[in-house]
Amino acid sequence: MSEPAKNQRYTYEDYRNFPDDLRCELIDGQIYDMAPAPSTNHQEIAGKIYHLARSFLESSGNNCRVFIAPVDVILAEDQVVQPDVFLVCDRSKIHERGLFGAPDVVFEILSASTIKKDRTKKLDLYRRYGVLEYFLVDPDNEFIEKHEFLESRSEQRVHTFEGEQTFTIDTVGLEIVAKELFPVGLP
Repeated sequence: MSEPAKNQRYTYEDYRNFPDDLRCELIDGQIYDMAPAPSTNHQEIAGKIYHLARSFLESSGNNCRVFIAPVDVILAEDQVVQPDVFLVCDRSKIHERGLFGAPDVVFEILSASTIKKDRTKKLDLYRRYGVLEYFLVDPDNEFIEKHEFLESRSEQRVHTFEGEQTFTIDTVGLEIVAKELFPVGLP
């Protein structure tokens, strides 16, 4: 397949046939380019979240799984995203090609090129498809914003954590001190 046009609607089947070098997500059938490779700071934060969650899940005997990007999350035929880190408790959603259905918990690490999409398009998408907890991690200002979607899906609670404040991934009961996610001594 040649380079897809940006003003056309696509499906997961189309997405699977895109050129290997096209890094993108589909939201409402539209292509959203992904930023070039993330910064080392971004990767360290994602790694810390993954490590803390995986260690906790394994030591507690919890059946949920944690994944780190790039892994396709196929929410619908025209909704394919790659969250930075996500947890899923319904193992029947996990397949070789990715996750088919909504994860329970999503972490997105903000950057200048993704902040608008993460705060608007993805926030709405995750709410609509049943994500329970959505965390936005701001590496520049060193805070975590937690969005909890209530049952009606039209309401949410938002909390911000920084420094010594502890936040909880309620779905699995993991508590994390906010400042633990941010690397010390990196640019």
